[in-house]
Amino acid sequence: MAVKQCTQTRPEFTNFSSLPAGMDFIDLAEYNERLVAALMETDNDMERLSLYKKMAASLEQLATTYEEPVPDERLPQLTASNITAFHPVTFIAEPERVTQYCQALTRLLIHNQIDAEARLTLNDLLFDLVNYQVDELKAPRYMETWNGLVQVR
Repeated sequence: MAVKQCTQTRPEFTNFSSLPAGMDFIDLAEYNERLVAALMETDNDMERLSLYKKMAASLEQLATTYEEPVPDERLPQLTASNITAFHPVTFIAEPERVTQYCQALTRLLIHNQIDAEARLTLNDLLFDLVNYQVDELKAPRYMETWNGLVQVR
């Protein structure tokens, strides 16, 4: 007896809201984190393509936010009161560069001109890069001093 393959797309993979205007770099990074987590959970080609396209759009918008100043409401989240809150950077790549890496991987994955094993490897790499980027973008970059906020990273 042949097993009928289900091709219906599940809502948990496609119900990501469209990108609202005004998302800052942390909102976009967290959105990408949710997308890539969903991507790791699917083996459906239609779901995967939908997620790649949503990620491509989000990465494009994220790339434009790097020229904008850090929103005032994010300053407390990105400020540490002492130097011990800063962790050493183990992978040296600016967020802008990591976004470019993710964009290139996403474009390659959208066009689906690679074998299944390579696709799985690139999905894993995309997952690792997006999660690294989220951690880096949310990490403290300012420190409170007697003279006010000082950018440390």
